[in-house]
Amino acid sequence: MHRVENSELKVVEPKTSQKQKKAPIKEPQAPKITSTEYATNVTVEKGSQKKLAKKIQSVMGKDNTYQVAFQDLNNSSKYVRLGNSKRVQNANGTMKLYLLLALYKKAQSGKIGRKTAIKIKKSDLVKGEQMLQLNMAYGIAYLRQAMMRGNKTAANALLRKVGKKYVNQVAHEFGADQTEIVGKFSSDPVGHTTANDLDATLKGLYQGRVLKRQHAYTVLGTMHGQKNKLTSKISGTSYGIGDDNSAFAIVQNRGHSYCMSVWCNTDKNFAKLGKTIETWVNKH
Repeated sequence: MHRVENSELKVVEPKTSQKQKKAPIKEPQAPKITSTEYATNVTVEKGSQKKLAKKIQSVMGKDNTYQVAFQDLNNSSKYVRLGNSKRVQNANGTMKLYLLLALYKKAQSGKIGRKTAIKIKKSDLVKGEQMLQLNMAYGIAYLRQAMMRGNKTAANALLRKVGKKYVNQVAHEFGADQTEIVGKFSSDPVGHTTANDLDATLKGLYQGRVLKRQHAYTVLGTMHGQKNKLTSKISGTSYGIGDDNSAFAIVQNRGHSYCMSVWCNTDKNFAKLGKTIETWVNKH
């Protein structure tokens, strides 16, 4: 009942003659990415660190829809996975992680090299971006750097070269079974994922699964210094990406190594979440 009462309605009038007019059809719409879900109960995965889980719940609040995952990368028993949402969520900027993983999986197999160049096509271009020119060829490293600075044309060109199907295949190899790129980086959404999928991917990347160390380090190096709200108030070295609804990071500080991932209908609590996790880690 709550869902029906809060659904958006779109009125669609079919083409009819003046003599025969049909009643308008009302179609309920799916909730927008920034809206809250209907479930309010928070589920904490068995084995999670209880004290940290309580702190995370307090930070995220009772009025938001969210998923959070934390993992100590040096101790498999120290983790937290919780949320009041279990469904797959839309994501945009954070999907760069999976494009990077697929890009370097191609490099690992020798299908892409340092000398590989990609010519910009009309389908890659994003309105308002002038850094990359139509029919000009650019190297992989240059496009990668442009993408990490926010250039969507570069991201589209890299995605076209690697292929959505291959990106999704690599995501699944990392254990991100619910993650998929469905559009271009100029579309909304680019894809969908979960905090747990991001968590599994970061653990696999850190542990050298799927990608060999050399290429795993390159991916981490690409994400180094990419500050987002989740890491904006923490110290140490971080490797991550964020957007308006999701963020993740691998963090190394004071001898600790851990990863954290979040999806929420709003990013207003991301900075406090990152700081809360860092404080708990430094005490344990």
